[in-house]
Amino acid sequence: MRMIGPWTLALLALSAPGWSSDIYRWTDGAGNVHYSNMDAEGDDAAAVAHEPAAEEAPADLTDDTTDDAADRTAARGESDTFSATASLRRNALERDLRATARHLHEIDARLATLARARGQHAQGSVATGGVAAPTAAPEGIDLRSDEERTLATEREQLVQHADQVRSDAAKLREEVTARLGATPPWWIDLR
Repeated sequence: MRMIGPWTLALLALSAPGWSSDIYRWTDGAGNVHYSNMDAEGDDAAAVAHEPAAEEAPADLTDDTTDDAADRTAARGESDTFSATASLRRNALERDLRATARHLHEIDARLATLARARGQHAQGSVATGGVAAPTAAPEGIDLRSDEERTLATEREQLVQHADQVRSDAAKLREEVTARLGATPPWWIDLR
């Protein structure tokens, strides 16, 4: 009677890893794919097959077959490394594009503030003795302040940089698609 407890505990401990290794994939109503360790309800629930940890070659295989398997394993490793590197490069491009867009937004806000201030003081003030500044630039004269000109130049450079980042992202996508044979599911186009 005393042995039933330890034997039950040992049996449960040995069978638990078998239960915990089952992974099921299912899709919800919105079309999102989910994974769980419990059998999911629904027709689309399917067990995810486990890949063997180490591929063991049978003893009767020739050296050529073993070399081919080693080449496939090496190619898969190179593909995984390339995919990870490409993903990191894409993420860096995305961060750069977001920072550039944020900086463009700040410059646009500052330019709008300066233009508003220039327009408000165009009618003249006590400081100018009531003399009004021209509201329109005659014959191509630039009425903007030095700060506005500097900000406009910086804005043009940032727009060119954003275009370059988008171009680099498009080239990276083409490179990834050519190398992997298709666009990978983790790829998200930059906006």
